[in-house]
Amino acid sequence: MKNAYRLNTFLAAVTGLAFLGYLLIQTYSPAAILPPVDLMLVSGLSLLALVLESYSGPRVERRVWPMVALLAGVTFALLPLAAGLVALQELLRFTVVSCGAFLVLTFLFTAICERLASGPAGRLAPLLSAGVLFLAVQGCSSLFL
Repeated sequence: MKNAYRLNTFLAAVTGLAFLGYLLIQTYSPAAILPPVDLMLVSGLSLLALVLESYSGPRVERRVWPMVALLAGVTFALLPLAAGLVALQELLRFTVVSCGAFLVLTFLFTAICERLASGPAGRLAPLLSAGVLFLAVQGCSSLFL
């Protein structure tokens, strides 16, 4: 249980850096066209945090799912609001959808990596799993609009 919150730390770091980049680009180049803050961005950030967490050390034996959901919700509520990327009226919807997507991606990523980790390609399992899940989210993103 000593590494139970490592995933949420990586999620906060990756999300914070991405939104800081958005903020800096909007500040110093206001005419720049940035990608929208939507489900694809959230899933990309979530999968990047999952890959970093899987390569950072030994695997977490059990996740405390209520705490993972709570901390992901706080991350996806406070960081976009602080960067000015989400209006206050849209904040609840963005937080719920982002937190739900993160939880589903975490569950699927963990299940796929556990199945693939036993073979000789176990070192590439996190990257392959993240790539396949990102393509699946991209293919299904029109269902959620």
